[in-house]
Amino acid sequence: MNVGSVIKYYRSKHNLTQQQLADGICSISHLSKIESNSYIPHESTTQALLAKMGVQWKTEIDKHKQLERELGKFIDCSIYFDLNAMRKQYEELEQEIDYIQSTELVNQFELYKFRYYIFDEDYEQAECQKNLLERLKGSFTAPEKWLHQFFLSVYYSMKGQAEHSLKLLENLEEGIQSIPQKFEGEYYYQKARLLILHDRYERSAYYAELAVQHYQLHYNYIRLLHAQLLLAINYTKRNLLVQAVGLYEALKRNSQITGQTELYYQTVYNYAELLKQREKNDEALLQLQEIKDRLPKDSYFYKAVLVSALEAAVETGEDVSHLIHELKAAITDKNDTYFQVYAEYFEKRSFSQSNLLNYYEEKMFPFFRKNGYIKEAKKVSSQLALFYQKKKEWEKAHFYSTYHEMNGGEFI
Repeated sequence: MNVGSVIKYYRSKHNLTQQQLADGICSISHLSKIESNSYIPHESTTQALLAKMGVQWKTEIDKHKQLERELGKFIDCSIYFDLNAMRKQYEELEQEIDYIQSTELVNQFELYKFRYYIFDEDYEQAECQKNLLERLKGSFTAPEKWLHQFFLSVYYSMKGQAEHSLKLLENLEEGIQSIPQKFEGEYYYQKARLLILHDRYERSAYYAELAVQHYQLHYNYIRLLHAQLLLAINYTKRNLLVQAVGLYEALKRNSQITGQTELYYQTVYNYAELLKQREKNDEALLQLQEIKDRLPKDSYFYKAVLVSALEAAVETGEDVSHLIHELKAAITDKNDTYFQVYAEYFEKRSFSQSNLLNYYEEKMFPFFRKNGYIKEAKKVSSQLALFYQKKKEWEKAHFYSTYHEMNGGEFI
């Protein structure tokens, strides 16, 4: 414990000046050095200063140990992805915030508060906390510096800045020896997830498997399910469909048993993507219809499910007008360009092929490419490559086929 910080905390709490507290015990300059933790006082001086404020040192030691335990629980909740328990721990610790700020626990608490706000999708508080940590980082230890950069990566991922997020994680490789042991699994998981977004499936699978091993070793079953979902997506992308189906079936069952509703929805959505890949669009549509009506109509995921359902319904030859209407009704944010592009695309499918290809080239491909939607850009580029090959416009055909052969900026 920082004795001086505790003394300063109680002096401020009792509205005492340094002169009032030091009177009869030590000089004001001596007290100033004690409070700044630049000097460790004799035990008798500590006892006298605290006794003058009605504080017992043994009680403070016990209180500090209790706060350490509570903070440990708060940290464990973040590692085991228990948001409800983390919220409860956060509320209890916030009641002691003034005292925590007088101890060496303050940096850890402020760092994990940042993680909590990200978990809770509280963007405003997360932004404020990011700015606070920027001011505190000069006092961070090596593990705290590592955590700060890791949490920043998760933050930027939450904000949709996947490239910046991955760059921060890549930079952490150099300081991997400073990683808090409990966070190895989280590091592997986040890296696997970001590499999937960049279509770098081999490397993503490597880190997803490391995350699975870590979570199994540490009995972190909820995060184990999340890591297994990443593996299932990897297997799907690499055409290892038998392995993927087995994982999806287990994930659907286990996510329901453990009450992980959001994970269940994500599993069903990705399983439907696999079924579409196997041209089982009827089955995919049934899977998507099951979860679509249970999702909040204003959520991003609801709109993503609608787009996937539209793709499956188009392939089955069903009338998709009602799904287009649902998608357009769900687009309430003027900045929701991604889904606006798709709504227009499905409407234009009823027009001529040339109109649709013009839309591919003039609207969809530039938008997807500019905003980092690699999977979508590759899909559109393959259609445009085939079109220009048939027209024998080889320069454009080469451009689009070359883009399609790229894998997240890396040639296969």
